Amino acid sequence: MVDMAMHMMDVVQNSIRAQSKEIEIGFFEDSSNHTLTFRVEDDGCGMSREAVQKLADPFFTTRTTRRAGLGIPLLKMTCEQAGGALSVLSEAGGGTVVEAVYRTDHPDCLPLGDIAGYLALLLKANPGIRIRFAYRMDKALFTIDSHELQKEGVDVLCPGMMSAVKEYIRQNLNELYTKRPSGSLLCR
Repeated sequence: MVDMAMHMMDVVQNSIRAQSKEIEIGFFEDSSNHTLTFRVEDDGCGMSREAVQKLADPFFTTRTTRRAGLGIPLLKMTCEQAGGALSVLSEAGGGTVVEAVYRTDHPDCLPLGDIAGYLALLLKANPGIRIRFAYRMDKALFTIDSHELQKEGVDVLCPGMMSAVKEYIRQNLNELYTKRPSGSLLCR
């Protein structure tokens, strides 16, 4: 994974495979502490304590279609290389929370990548799942909720509407990025 957007897609795909009906995605920048916290919480089937302990092993996966799972080990590696840490909380039948903290003043902090594009794709590909997204830059906040879009009559399956939703997300994220202090090494 070369950026945060790819990690977001990977972790959310895990949530989808875990039969989640609601997924919350968050990016929280704290300029005073020089941290970016990336968090995904779902209401899926969860994992046993033993499975959670094995997640950092690239030769462990809960999938039956292959013998290796690199997503979580790569996420752990990238946040630790940037002076942060990874935590995974899960309980069989009780959902999962994945939280990765990155130091934004560390030169190995990953770029954000195309969060708007990946998020728009997730919204379009999963109309039956409630996806809530939040990006907070200190006190400034942007949120989008797939159920709220549906209530407002936004049909993400309509080809023309998807590009509008993607642009809406991109514009709001770009506005937040302008509030980032100059000492941050975090980039798009």
